[in-house]
Amino acid sequence: MKTVIPIFFSVNDAYSPFVATAIASIKANASRNYNYHIHILADDISPDNETRLQQFSDDIFEVKVCPLTERIQQLPGIDKLQRHRFQAFDSLTIYFRLFIPDLFPEYDKAIYLDADLVVPGDISLLYREKLESKLVGAVADYSIQKISPFMHYIDTYVGVDHQNYVNSGVLLLNCKGLREERLLPRFLSWLDKYGLETVAPDQDYLNALCWGSIHYLDPEWNAMPSECLSVMDDPQIVHFNLASKPWLNESVPFDDLFWHYAALSGYEAEIRTRQQRFLQDASAVKKYKGAIRTLMMMAARLCHSERSFRSIIETRQELRLCC
Repeated sequence: MKTVIPIFFSVNDAYSPFVATAIASIKANASRNYNYHIHILADDISPDNETRLQQFSDDIFEVKVCPLTERIQQLPGIDKLQRHRFQAFDSLTIYFRLFIPDLFPEYDKAIYLDADLVVPGDISLLYREKLESKLVGAVADYSIQKISPFMHYIDTYVGVDHQNYVNSGVLLLNCKGLREERLLPRFLSWLDKYGLETVAPDQDYLNALCWGSIHYLDPEWNAMPSECLSVMDDPQIVHFNLASKPWLNESVPFDDLFWHYAALSGYEAEIRTRQQRFLQDASAVKKYKGAIRTLMMMAARLCHSERSFRSIIETRQELRLCC
């Protein structure tokens, strides 16, 4: 009997073309010695997009759209999350990756992927990476390493070394360990008691809570194109994070890989139309380019806060999951 590799995405309907592109890349390169259960965590996927996404299913791939809002409402303490939403992060979707261990207790290990990526490597190799006793496998977020406001924010507000702060767009989850360490109830308790404002909500909490129990993956498993960084020769996963979206730019590093798999997704024409309309809309381009500047200003402001992850953990080390 083949081993099942569970893979999770968390999206809204507008991201259907991009999760389809990601799935197409996984299918094109994954070892056929495994079965793959792909769960798309979402609540607003249209019937048409759900049908199109499920067409990726075959003898070893099972693609399923999983509505979560109703299930999440049944979780103890979830009302705490509803009370703490900040600025651009008004949707629960960004937090779904933190709920995976509790909502899917049948899995002891799983992969979480953002939808703005492609996988030119064999995803089964990532799953086979040994976590030992670590709770999470992830790649250090080098895309922010030369952005001073973000580095200062991570060091002074999140309270971890910015050089080892991980990106949450690609996660290898020790689901069994995270359940045992009570990630979800402890996260919700953190949120309810302290209600900290954050630049990257799920990512900041993941780093703060799991610091000391993170297995650092090779950067090839989360290659993040950036104009200030060198291009990797053989990435296994290319993550078009921050401002590096191929469908929102004339060109970005590795966009040839994105368009290659978009052609296999069934959505290429729609994605190209979206790109053309966006680039022709000067106000949309201006707003898009200003979004990163807004986050940088937010990071700089939070660095002066009296209360932060760092200040709280300095007096209560037991708040970390590894303690």
